[in-house]
Amino acid sequence: MNRRALLFGTVGLCASLAGCSSGDDAAEQSTAGTSTGGEPVSPTPTETPRRPRLVGRSFTPVRADACPAGGSALATETETGVSVVGCVSGAAECAIARLARADYDAESDVATVVVETVERTDAENCTESPVTRGYEATLRFESGLPGRAVVVHDDADGRREVARIDVAA
Repeated sequence: MNRRALLFGTVGLCASLAGCSSGDDAAEQSTAGTSTGGEPVSPTPTETPRRPRLVGRSFTPVRADACPAGGSALATETETGVSVVGCVSGAAECAIARLARADYDAESDVATVVVETVERTDAENCTESPVTRGYEATLRFESGLPGRAVVVHDDADGRREVARIDVAA
């Protein structure tokens, strides 16, 4: 008989402890998975803001008569990036326009295009007369556009910023 009393006592104690612990878990589960309106709440991950990414660049020499007035540059926003039409000056007839740099700084949100003039290495008998060389440059982006685009010329007239646009968001 003592065994039965001990057995019933142990079973009763276990049942009461199991009820208490399962009751707490059930209460926690019911409040942890629902909002005040009874709808399940799913944790929302914090989205990392997407920054534009430079995915392509192109550079094409064009005739100097296609240049903007004053031999500078004109930068315009396109659907996928920035397009630049400009002219650089060379000190000699053998000078050509070349894309020196085209990059995007995500921290400052600025795309930079640097165009320079260099002397052709394969040319002979170049006259020392000033020339103007036209070009078109394009930067293509994914995941948005940069906030600003800057165009710099490094030519016979020195290094200087010739165009700047703030791109619409």
